Amino acid sequence: MRVIKGKAYIFLLLLLTGCIERYYPESDEIFTGTLVINAALTNITGSQTIQISRSDGLLNPEFIPESSCVVELESQSGDQLSFSETTPGYYSANVPEEFMRIGDQYLLRVVTSNGNVYLSEYSRLHPPSAIDKVYYELESYPTSDPEVSIDGIQFYIDFQIDADSSEFMRWELVETYEFHNPDYEGFIYSFDRVLRPFPDSLDDRQCWITGHVNEIYTLDAANLSSPAYTYMPLHFVSNETQRLSYGYSLLVRQHAMDEPSFRYWDELKKNSHAQSGLYDRLPSMTTSNISSVADPEERVLGFFGVSGVAEERFFVKEVEGLKKYDVRFCWPSPEMPRFRYMMFVDLPLYTSTANDPETGELHRGETVLKCLDCRVRKGSSGDPPDFWPID
Repeated sequence: MRVIKGKAYIFLLLLLTGCIERYYPESDEIFTGTLVINAALTNITGSQTIQISRSDGLLNPEFIPESSCVVELESQSGDQLSFSETTPGYYSANVPEEFMRIGDQYLLRVVTSNGNVYLSEYSRLHPPSAIDKVYYELESYPTSDPEVSIDGIQFYIDFQIDADSSEFMRWELVETYEFHNPDYEGFIYSFDRVLRPFPDSLDDRQCWITGHVNEIYTLDAANLSSPAYTYMPLHFVSNETQRLSYGYSLLVRQHAMDEPSFRYWDELKKNSHAQSGLYDRLPSMTTSNISSVADPEERVLGFFGVSGVAEERFFVKEVEGLKKYDVRFCWPSPEMPRFRYMMFVDLPLYTSTANDPETGELHRGETVLKCLDCRVRKGSSGDPPDFWPID
């Protein structure tokens, strides 16, 4: 196992775990109700989605969908593709292969329900550069405590800088992992005021969870001395969760972008931390390439861009020499709830029983639904995805 050393790394951990004063922009920096358009489209055929919403406040932000928009993608050649609202604020279209042509330029047109028209600048579709391979190494990172380190696997990528492609690159990572809830016996206390065994139809303890990796990876390859780039670090997966316990899949998408798109994503990288949740957080204040036709001074958040993408999926089943996650979780609360005092709005309640692995003593207490049915966890499914290997 490689041990990553260095005072700079330890200092960074101390900085991130120390006392951080939260920054709140002034009122003229963010406005509640500002239109937000996020549209990162690619040459990959199939369904693609554009997100349109309104910005919310900094404290306890919520997703405010902008519904009933007319959304069109138009090529400089004159072809058009319409996007339909599938769920509030999300507009999707099945993008055919012949529509996204390498070298062509595209713009986005959005007409909101009140008739306001918004246009993006043109974005050029560059051909993707080839991925040579994706791989990992077993590594250990120090923490602020010299006696404690974090073990896991560090992913790397080797790739080519094609002469006909773009020197502006970004990597998008999507992870899928098998997840198991503990096999504690579950019960439900619902509106009939009777404590019953948790029904089999809801009792699902094995799931597959998929989500975007929050880190942003960008590279301006203009000054590289060689067309081949090796050993570029991507995502680190620690053994502090179940991610590496049963099976882990990483989808790597390598984007070749035009310069405006690269500047936008590179600025996002500089202004965000991985743990902030890139795909859940407030929209960035980075300058957008989308503007109102009637009022060019109107603030619009988000960005539109197209990119050529090469992708590769890597699967991890067993990591030799890595200790698996074995921390107890979803343990029932210390006491059973007082059912008779529960208000109607507090129902249903869930409980479980578990045997203490050290003493063998039976323990009963309140739990939460996601500890009995893992399908309610974010990005979770009770069925394995099509790409999941069959044992």
